[in-house]
Amino acid sequence: MSVDSLIKYTGVQLNRDENIILRDVNLEVDRGDFLYIIGKVGSGKSTLLKSMYAELPIEAGDARVFDYHLQNLRRKQIPYLRRKIGIVFQDFSCL
Repeated sequence: MSVDSLIKYTGVQLNRDENIILRDVNLEVDRGDFLYIIGKVGSGKSTLLKSMYAELPIEAGDARVFDYHLQNLRRKQIPYLRRKIGIVFQDFSCL
């Protein structure tokens, strides 16, 4: 992972239940990058994002977000990872 990389996925596989949702994901996001994730319903967008904030486990490959190696992330480290990430959810509302 380069010094400016914030996210790096190499050969990552993500599953939901017993189904493979994404396979062989290779992604690198560097400091200063602005990224949109778009696609059809069911294409794996939410699954990818949930893996980045440790809501879903990495089944295979190597995934790093900031300085956190997601496969070895301890439960008590998850809040610290999430404090570094800003995500605006599509169904967000203020009541």
